[in-house]
Amino acid sequence: MKSTNSVEAVAARRKQRVNWGTGVFLVIAHIAALAAPFFFSWSGLICAIILYWVGGSLGIGMGYHRLITHRGYRVPKAIEYFLVTCGALALEGGPITWVVTHRIHHAHTDRTGDPHTPRDGGWWAHIGWILDGRAQQYDHATLERYAPDMVKDRYYVWLNRFYYLPLLVLGLILLAFGGWSVMLWGVFLRTTLSLHATWFVNSATHMWGRKRFETGEDSRNSWWVALLTFGEGWHNNHHAYPTSARHGLRWYELDINWLGIWALQLVGVARAIKKVRFDRTTLAWRVVKNRGYWTKRYRRAEARS
Repeated sequence: MKSTNSVEAVAARRKQRVNWGTGVFLVIAHIAALAAPFFFSWSGLICAIILYWVGGSLGIGMGYHRLITHRGYRVPKAIEYFLVTCGALALEGGPITWVVTHRIHHAHTDRTGDPHTPRDGGWWAHIGWILDGRAQQYDHATLERYAPDMVKDRYYVWLNRFYYLPLLVLGLILLAFGGWSVMLWGVFLRTTLSLHATWFVNSATHMWGRKRFETGEDSRNSWWVALLTFGEGWHNNHHAYPTSARHGLRWYELDINWLGIWALQLVGVARAIKKVRFDRTTLAWRVVKNRGYWTKRYRRAEARS
């Protein structure tokens, strides 16, 4: 079976009709998001802020991206499932198709085959690729090629098919206990803003910003995208060292997602953490693996005994 990420397949998908299901939903979501300020409440605002962090940082940044896509660190399976389920609350697709799309992006960055390169237009990179063609629609051969570690996991297969259920259940709970205000702010406004924030990583960070590393493509570091996405905007750093769990490499590059991973390390949950460090001997950056805070303490104590 021919893989749907081939050059011909990508070109064919872009010529297909608009994905009306996704398009209609996004129109409704944007209208509901614009209506949310007219139903303002402090509980709705607080709910939106908390869920923006849960979906965008715990879910997409720490879960979908740095954990299951690049395996920049490891956590127990229960914690992994929790983080990835938080990612479903961002409504960016199922975990398997999200991972496959992002791995294809890294394999063909800003070249033919990249699903959302700004070289095909800023609008295309930001939202056009979602609306036009069949974004994140892959045959089984492509899924097995780019996510062989996930297609055999029953929970991920289920969540990939029904990724909208966690947000649907959450929306009904917010409506029942918080009313229209909390539901509009916590679901529609928050989700719409979160979607655009992630899409800015696809578009803005490949058009504007600074390059620390020469990576052979257009990735840039963008401070304002980093603020919107809890650290994902340090995109040139990420493309230079994709497996690093830390994207903000300097003290002034705020990386909330890394701080979350570091917190998991401190409590002994995260391990095998890959991180970029500057080697003063070779005057070069390199990826090192940190086994974990408590593992190091145990080994030091054992060495002293």
